[in-house]
Amino acid sequence: MFGNTFNSTLDDIINILNHCKHNSSLEILNLGSNKLQGTFPKNVEHFPMSLKELDISNNELNGNLPKSIAKLSTLKLLDVSNNSFTGVIYETHLENLSKLEHIDLSSNANLTLKLSNKWVPSFQLQYIGLRSCFLGPQFPTWLKTQSNISYLDLSDCGISSVIPSWFFNTSSKLHYLDLSFNLINSTLPKIQLESNNNFPFIDLSSNHFHGHIPPSFLFKVTVLNLSNNTLTQFEPLFCTNYLSLLVDDDYSPKTTILDLSNNLLVGTLPDCLFSLRKLKVINFYNNKLSGVIPSSISSLYQIETLILGKNNLSGTLPSSMKNCTRLVFLDVGENNLRGSIPLWIGEILTNLVVLQLNYNHFHGVMPSNLCHLDSIRILDISHNNINGMIPFCFNNFTSLMSSHDEKFDDVGIIDLSSNKLIGEIPMELTNLVGLVQLNLSWNSLSGAIPLNIGNLSKLEALDFSHNNFSGQIPIGLAKMSSLAYLDLSYNHLSGTIPTSTQLQSFNASSYVGNDDYGLCGLPLLTKCPGDDHPIFKDDDDDDSDFDDQKWFDILNAVEDGDKWLDMKQFHMGIGVGFIVGFVGVCVNIFLLTSWRPVYFRFFNAMGDWLYVRISIKMEKFKRIAVKARRHGRSKRNSSSVAQRQCRNPSI
Repeated sequence: MFGNTFNSTLDDIINILNHCKHNSSLEILNLGSNKLQGTFPKNVEHFPMSLKELDISNNELNGNLPKSIAKLSTLKLLDVSNNSFTGVIYETHLENLSKLEHIDLSSNANLTLKLSNKWVPSFQLQYIGLRSCFLGPQFPTWLKTQSNISYLDLSDCGISSVIPSWFFNTSSKLHYLDLSFNLINSTLPKIQLESNNNFPFIDLSSNHFHGHIPPSFLFKVTVLNLSNNTLTQFEPLFCTNYLSLLVDDDYSPKTTILDLSNNLLVGTLPDCLFSLRKLKVINFYNNKLSGVIPSSISSLYQIETLILGKNNLSGTLPSSMKNCTRLVFLDVGENNLRGSIPLWIGEILTNLVVLQLNYNHFHGVMPSNLCHLDSIRILDISHNNINGMIPFCFNNFTSLMSSHDEKFDDVGIIDLSSNKLIGEIPMELTNLVGLVQLNLSWNSLSGAIPLNIGNLSKLEALDFSHNNFSGQIPIGLAKMSSLAYLDLSYNHLSGTIPTSTQLQSFNASSYVGNDDYGLCGLPLLTKCPGDDHPIFKDDDDDDSDFDDQKWFDILNAVEDGDKWLDMKQFHMGIGVGFIVGFVGVCVNIFLLTSWRPVYFRFFNAMGDWLYVRISIKMEKFKRIAVKARRHGRSKRNSSSVAQRQCRNPSI
């Protein structure tokens, strides 16, 4: 019965089952992922007393869970997650469930667990899912009695106390540990893990952990998320101690995902980190790391996502990075990197989908080799010192030449703003019909805006401001119905602004600074020759109080450092911070107010893609911990049992 569209109540289902011939012997009832509504039946006597597994997860059930649920004494699995249950769970709810091994109360509307510090449960749990249930502020002491835990999710549970030392004695069998989104304020715990091949998933993100990062954390984990804490540095002699662990243990590191983003890490990148050759994702975004990127990065043959943005890294991009041929996402933006853009990026890293080099000190011309990145969807080289012309080969970006893409339908950015580019916009650029945002502002580009700019029908944001463009605004711009942001200000444009609902809907600030060159027509106040119709100010509040000084203040703010695209919150989800719901966690973009609506939909799509790509790997470890106890076996067994025992077509 799993994964259908039943929209009746749980009471109705149980009543129907009671008319089945062999209902008394039913052991597995899986009603997960349906549309069941209403409350949990208060009288559980109608449930089969032989029931061993009850799964009603992912429905629309609400109300309190009755204490009579304790009468289902044969239960081994109880899953009521992802509903809208409320109220308090007491010891009396669980006191007779001595055979229980798997419990999941996660993600309900408002469930609170009030269990005595002295309570000793009659069961030994292997799987505990309590995400978003309120347990705090103290760490639940009843866990001390549980010695078989392999899966433990206490994320977003309001815990603020230090993790007690006894917990480490009960954690040796853990395959999955999630304590994220709490208020735990301490140094990182020394968690003991079994020396076996079941390297666990550990998520301690979004807490208040501080101090050093010990090397032992990297040794016996597959996924490690320490993002959004206040960790300050790697432990002294980090690499020395790390290498000694390798000698003393029979198992080589199997860390595949490492997320330390949004901490306060200082110092240089430990060279030994790059000996973790299984790494597929590294996210160190938004720390205070300095020094150069180690040449030992060449050891990361399997790396797919490398995010080092918003640090204080210096030097050049090491040529050894060319060995990272599987890279899909590369972000080294917002650092102090120098030199020219390496030719090998376009020649060798041809799998790149995202390339962020923004806010550095790169100089020289933009290499035409970048045109070999035929999978690119985000190219951000803004705020550097790049000169010369825009390459004419951008139409080699074949991924952006399609307006329909299942994975990237709302993903397409080229940002070359705030450089020293000259020359005209290549006509080839207008063939990138998959573009959603295009920013060429704050350069010295000249010539006319291409007449076929209207080909970019998916464009939602276009910024050509602060250049030397001349001639008339192409009529094609008036046909771009998706355009939500337009800035053509401070150029040498002339003629009449094409009349359309689209172009006249923008604020006059989108066209300001072209008046001296003859640009006229609404929404500007400048009348065009032969236009006898009076021009009135727009009644819109944004236009009515517009004045030149206010606009110049805004421009100065932009010039002094405001960003066309701020990836700050985007990166918080790229690593493992979006594991339990990214990226999708999932992603909030801090932008100029006028840009926010444009980006929300875009980053949801980009976030979904990145989340799926990375979380598929993570879910493998979760499934190991669950040991196929939930939907797989329950679905098969419940379907076959139900079909044999009850042939009622109304269910």
